[in-house]
Amino acid sequence: MTDAANPAGSTIRDRIRDRMDALGLNPNSASLNAGLSRDFLTKFLSNPDQSIRADSLNKLAVALETTPAWLLSGGDLVARSGEVRSADVDVPATATLAKDVPVLGTAAANHLRGAFQFEGGAIDYVRRPAGLAGKPLAYAIYVEGTSMEPAIPNGDLRFVDPNRAARVGDTVVVQTLRGDRDGIEGSIGILVRRTANAVVIRKLNPDAEIELRGQFVHAIHKVLTWNEAFGV
Repeated sequence: MTDAANPAGSTIRDRIRDRMDALGLNPNSASLNAGLSRDFLTKFLSNPDQSIRADSLNKLAVALETTPAWLLSGGDLVARSGEVRSADVDVPATATLAKDVPVLGTAAANHLRGAFQFEGGAIDYVRRPAGLAGKPLAYAIYVEGTSMEPAIPNGDLRFVDPNRAARVGDTVVVQTLRGDRDGIEGSIGILVRRTANAVVIRKLNPDAEIELRGQFVHAIHKVLTWNEAFGV
């Protein structure tokens, strides 16, 4: 059994077992406490190739009195707060690497100006998912606002790979120059089209297209899906 306060090198399955041991639960009782089928954890723990959906991960975190992030990535064990809210995608159970991906700020998910500020440097560091191994320029952002819901809820963490080409239909962070004093801002949306004069992104809530003047666009970076980030 791994040390729950220092799970270096452990997997999500190790951490689930640690929490079950700490709470005196077995796979059947933990599954039922989470509102899942009785054999859910028995099957998941015995199959290293099986991934876990985010909605199931949230339920397990509640039952195991921890956070989805700790179950996924480890680190210091903390009490439960918040949820992983990507309920329609599979969050894979692959191992993560060092806690060295910088969180560079927040990307605005609204229909006005961006909120992504680079000049202050990293505001935090998060564990590197397997899909970003060997990607030194990768970074993470917190999404601020509700205009990308339900696909990306307010407050969600997303990983960004500047080296991966962004194509029409991808979710992207568009970095824009707002003048010498304002520095660089970033807005998140679905890439609709890019011309010499403009970049158009789509917001979901409400559905709208936002045009950003090409002369102010500094960079367009692809926002990874959970499956891309975790190397599936």
